[in-house]
Amino acid sequence: MIGGGIGINFRSEYFNPATPVNIPVQGFSNGSRLRVVLVPNANDTCFAVNFHTPDDIVFHFNPRFDEGMVVNNSTRGGKSNWESEDRHPIPFVHDKVYTVEFVSNGGIITIFVNGNHFADFVERTSSQGVHNVEINGGVHVHSAHVSH
Repeated sequence: MIGGGIGINFRSEYFNPATPVNIPVQGFSNGSRLRVVLVPNANDTCFAVNFHTPDDIVFHFNPRFDEGMVVNNSTRGGKSNWESEDRHPIPFVHDKVYTVEFVSNGGIITIFVNGNHFADFVERTSSQGVHNVEINGGVHVHSAHVSH
């Protein structure tokens, strides 16, 4: 049998949307997955993927080329009240295609880059209230896929 892996049925798919792109979701609970195929734009310093509730950013994924780091963070009590940053060495280079997956695992958002585990982010606010995922900054989004 070819491709004997686990099948994923995506609820919503978006192809070549203009950046910034806003993807409606109905919570990002255990088992939910967002897969984004993207290309960081040449000469841009950063891009971000933000998981929004009406009041907060539950998860902020922010590759910063000028710092050589990916910053993960969240807000609480308003979208300008940032909490402490988690920092990881950046796995991206400009003008290359990447598949980035965000998977909800019972209070932890696991991030994969090109199928390899990159980082885990412990939720500080429940992702069940997420209603929108925004992708912005210096990135071309080839496709975005939401499951669960």
